[in-house]
Amino acid sequence: MKYIGSKAKIANEIVPILQSYISAYNIKQYVEPFAGGFNVIDKIQCEYRLGNDIDPLVCELVEACRENPALLDELNTPSRAEYYDVRDNPDKYPCWYRAAVLLFGSYNARVYGGCYGATAVTKDGKTRNYFNEACENFRRQLPALRNILVGCCDYRELRLPERERVLVYCDPPYSDGIGYGGGKFDTAQFWEWCRTQTAAGHIVIVSEYAAPDDFVCIWQHEITTHLNNRNKQNRIEKLFIHGGAQWHKYTT
Repeated sequence: MKYIGSKAKIANEIVPILQSYISAYNIKQYVEPFAGGFNVIDKIQCEYRLGNDIDPLVCELVEACRENPALLDELNTPSRAEYYDVRDNPDKYPCWYRAAVLLFGSYNARVYGGCYGATAVTKDGKTRNYFNEACENFRRQLPALRNILVGCCDYRELRLPERERVLVYCDPPYSDGIGYGGGKFDTAQFWEWCRTQTAAGHIVIVSEYAAPDDFVCIWQHEITTHLNNRNKQNRIEKLFIHGGAQWHKYTT
């Protein structure tokens, strides 16, 4: 699914690492507190999978359309005026419809604080329909979402099992300024939460560019990020795990 910060382009590298921990430690439950576009969890093989996100838009869209994929047939590419009407008047539209218009029709998937991007004229003068592309990509993703439990809450409200080890993969808002649920994300508090879950016996793996000194990097990959076409940056995407955990030395 089109979503800001999505790991869709590098999921083929991340998923085997997560899957190896599931196999090595006989993990039965897999949890993503920041599921976003569900572009990693939809590829994970585990007995139980929970995809949670604080953003109700993505949760509404997944739950509505996986039960009734025909809803997507009701979508038409919104005009600029229609997009902003949907954005600014939430009570006028069904939740799933508003979610689809904003998630598929925003520029670079920036639903909050972003702008219209359903269509655009390319350098060769042709019109590209990003909305339709995003809609069809999501339609193809739906079968992989059917057996995932969907949650919609702050990650701190999640209650993990006390007697069973869980693999927790976190792709939080990064510490370089991306907001969380419309507000500022407390990065220090997040890392402390990771320490607490690790101490409770769970395996917590985090996607970030950097981490506190007590976390170790188990994988990295250079990527190009761009919130707009004029501001492209090369960054090193990394996976971290707490250095004090007994399983941090395990690698694929």
